[in-house]
Amino acid sequence: YYVDDAYFEVMGLELLSGRPFDPQLSTDSVASVIINESMAADFGWGIEEAIGEELHGYSREGSPSPRVVGVVKNFNFRPLSEEVQPQMFHQFADYSPYRYFVRIEEGDPSDVIGAMESAWSQVIEDVPFTYSFLDEDINRFYQEEARWSNIVSWAGGISVFLACLGIFGMAMLTVVNKTKELGIRKVLGASAQNIIYIISKDFMLLVLLAILLATPVAWFAMSGWLEGFAYRIPMSMTYFLIAGLLVLTITFITVLSQGVRALFFNPLDSLRDD
Repeated sequence: YYVDDAYFEVMGLELLSGRPFDPQLSTDSVASVIINESMAADFGWGIEEAIGEELHGYSREGSPSPRVVGVVKNFNFRPLSEEVQPQMFHQFADYSPYRYFVRIEEGDPSDVIGAMESAWSQVIEDVPFTYSFLDEDINRFYQEEARWSNIVSWAGGISVFLACLGIFGMAMLTVVNKTKELGIRKVLGASAQNIIYIISKDFMLLVLLAILLATPVAWFAMSGWLEGFAYRIPMSMTYFLIAGLLVLTITFITVLSQGVRALFFNPLDSLRDD
């Protein structure tokens, strides 16, 4: 990468050892380079050991071998599905920049962009001014993941909604079919907790069984997807426990909506004909 002496400050990169490029040193435009941790590791150099090392066989004929003057901390300049690759920065005088990075303050960037476009057109008339935002460029690495995230979110939300409708209807049918049983239990002194338990236990057991069956499938599916990333979060049962508790809570609230109805009906009405 061809850079200038302000590159590391503008990009917020951390120098682990050595020094940044110095515009006062003419040697920095001839043979000084800064490398990242990955490149130092590939050469078998420690962070401090790399300072002063030469890269033999890299220079052009008649030019001195590049000498390492600094080591910068690894950062992801490729998608997270790839490991950080060896990277070298230089200021060799026979190169020229093809992209400029500008750090601007938060807020509406239109005024700054307009000023940059005006300055650009005054200096370079035959090349049109084009720009992009670095965060948007990085996000393009993950467009496919974002698309799948939206699909899964909508599909999951619709599935939960339809499941709740089904549970709601089955709970209503259960209350209707057990009207006399619930009436007898209420006459014999059954508490509200007993009534809710009778109505909800079968649904909760079925949902719990579904969670136990789905968890291994989801674990293997998620593990396989995460394997595609060189840098990824560790899989934890906490995520599945939270999801399971959320599903059980939604199920209980759905059934409870019908259970409350059963609490307030008059048991004499259901037993009048018996």
